[in-house]
Amino acid sequence: MKSLKGKVAIVTGASRGVGKGVALGLAEHGTVYITGRTERGDMLPDFLKLTGINQTAEEVDRVGGVGIAHKCDHASDDQVEELFKRVEAEQGRLDILVNSAWAGGAHVMGGYFFNTPFWEQPVSLWDDNYTVGLRSNYVASRLAAKIMTKQKSGLIVNISFYGGRRYFNNVAYGVCKAAVDKLSADTAHELKDYGVSVFSLYPGQAGTEGLLEAAKYDSNFDVSAMETPRFVGRCVAALAGAENAIENTGRILITAELAEHYGFSDVDGKQPKSLRGLLW
Repeated sequence: MKSLKGKVAIVTGASRGVGKGVALGLAEHGTVYITGRTERGDMLPDFLKLTGINQTAEEVDRVGGVGIAHKCDHASDDQVEELFKRVEAEQGRLDILVNSAWAGGAHVMGGYFFNTPFWEQPVSLWDDNYTVGLRSNYVASRLAAKIMTKQKSGLIVNISFYGGRRYFNNVAYGVCKAAVDKLSADTAHELKDYGVSVFSLYPGQAGTEGLLEAAKYDSNFDVSAMETPRFVGRCVAALAGAENAIENTGRILITAELAEHYGFSDVDGKQPKSLRGLLW
């Protein structure tokens, strides 16, 4: 595999959850720009107090990378454009973009996200899934492509999920994830000749702050079987360092299967199991 030393990455929505884990996984290799709306989590509920882009950047530094926090609302095209201008001005390149930002958290906390018919959910749930989760991926990918096509190299990873392939408790979420997968496939088609790979990446059940908190009250969650968010970052790093990744560009990939293929484990030494059975 190619060395990632000196590579530059942007991870959107990296104040917490999978995005934060990806930033930490990539921190083992280079410079990571960390975006999100929360600068520090001090005013959030207790289980989120240590989440925020500044805190993620500090953790990236502690594990040997260079973390750069950049406050950005991915619903604002102007703010996103400023982010990419900053990266190009400061680094002169961009090697990895991971689109992880998602605006559905407030709806999950609202208690109606799961197991509520779509006609009883607010239309704003659709709007938020679309704006920060699909449209934001398109906008960031477009700006990344402008840099990467000049370099003739790069990697774009869209964090998706099994809801894009089968019903998964929420109509708006599933439709938008399916669209994310189509976005990956079509942008990959146009970028392949420029040496830029694009993938949709399906994590398993990731032990994010919110899911670990929910597991305290719901015995249906098996914490021992969860993969860490940082494991997702290791998967992205493996793709970025793979010599022949471009051959599979546009595909949906599963974190556990990538780990098996490239021969690495989670940070806790476990080997997560693929949830491929959920695709059919």
